[in-house]
Amino acid sequence: MAWLLALSVAAPACTGNDPPATDPGEATEGEGDGSGGSDETTSGDALGARPNWHEDIAPLVAEHCEGCHRAGGLAFPMATYEQTSPWAVVMAYATADRQMPPWHAVETDECTPPHAFEHDARLDEEQIERFAAWAELGAPEGDPALAAPLPQPMALELSDPSVVMTMGGSVTVDADGGVLDQFHCLSFDPGNTEEVYLDGMQVVQGNSKVLHHILIFIDESARSASWPQGVREDCGSGPGVAGAKLVGAWLPGAMPIETPTDVGIRLPAGSRLVFNVHYHAAVTGPEVDDATGLALRWSTDAPEWVSEFGLVGAPGDGTSTTGEFRIPAGATGHQEVLEWAVPDFGDAELRLWAVGHHMHKIGVDQKTSILRDGEEHCLVQTPRWDYGWQRLYEYDEAIEDVFRVEPGDVVRVRCTYDNTMDNPAVVEALRELDLDAPQDVVLGEGTLDEMCLAGIGVAVRR
Repeated sequence: MAWLLALSVAAPACTGNDPPATDPGEATEGEGDGSGGSDETTSGDALGARPNWHEDIAPLVAEHCEGCHRAGGLAFPMATYEQTSPWAVVMAYATADRQMPPWHAVETDECTPPHAFEHDARLDEEQIERFAAWAELGAPEGDPALAAPLPQPMALELSDPSVVMTMGGSVTVDADGGVLDQFHCLSFDPGNTEEVYLDGMQVVQGNSKVLHHILIFIDESARSASWPQGVREDCGSGPGVAGAKLVGAWLPGAMPIETPTDVGIRLPAGSRLVFNVHYHAAVTGPEVDDATGLALRWSTDAPEWVSEFGLVGAPGDGTSTTGEFRIPAGATGHQEVLEWAVPDFGDAELRLWAVGHHMHKIGVDQKTSILRDGEEHCLVQTPRWDYGWQRLYEYDEAIEDVFRVEPGDVVRVRCTYDNTMDNPAVVEALRELDLDAPQDVVLGEGTLDEMCLAGIGVAVRR
């Protein structure tokens, strides 16, 4: 297609907020307008051309793009024709390659998840072709009088929160001394004077330049209230207080955690919420975080199901079946596999409602399955791993209908790595550490360390 010829000019601009140099509405016929000199249309202003912005493209952008691409959002806005049309070629390429919208849990030859996922952002083939055809025609605007109704963009914020909290103090993250990875704990008071059940939870990012990931705990003892301004620095990789219970996590690209209908996370009266924050120092100099926070939505009515959250893999529950966790320098297709046997939990009924993956920058593929009676049931696979887009994948089914966990089931987590210079993320990590060749990689928290973790959300019937 002709629009591919313009990609060498336009594609680099997709990482910033400025439109690409090739503007389809201003190009001359056959020279970068995306039309290739077609007689069907030679201008982005042709009213009758289809697909066009008002009738065909704007509804797709509203539904699949504007959640992030909006004023004050994660990326440049795409609310109008003028804002969006300069990106037509880039959009055609990014959607055809399924880079956008970002969604990484897909069906493969070895994985068919048991259920569809909520908020599945993927475009179908007809929608992808629509973006391609729009770029091919030179991004025509069409007639505003014929504009199609616009769907509501996907919300990235937790709706109707009961409370929104911001850290009470501040943390300075500085690479001085060569320590890039630092761990500090934050304590929050939700102010609930009676037992409540959370059905929504969202981390509010403070300084995104230094946030690596966050583990969320409930401190029922409220001992973390003694920390000065709610901050305990250098607390290691745990909650910084004994007895705290893991209930969730935040990673780059994460959406709000929302439990299924009639499922809640128990928050006892007087409890605190604790973050273990992994900060990764910026090589450009010190950064201050004083704005990281947490939004919660709750009900005082006890649900039928209570949610529990756990980590399986490395570091987490599980035993390696592949030996020492080490990814040799220059290795491609290297795999680490960890398994965890579900213990006997009596007559309780457990349903698995969400799975999330976590690796660092050397990872390229991750699969989580349950082994039962000699059969493997794949829960989720992310075969085009992207560290910048990590999320909890929630099944789009009533809780009574999702996968039931049985005693004796084995959760298997398999991670595949590419520790070569062909992996752009490896090149990026080496550059940050002023290295010019891959190194052996081991289990750990640092830039050139790795992990192989699955976050598992289960609901237990009360």
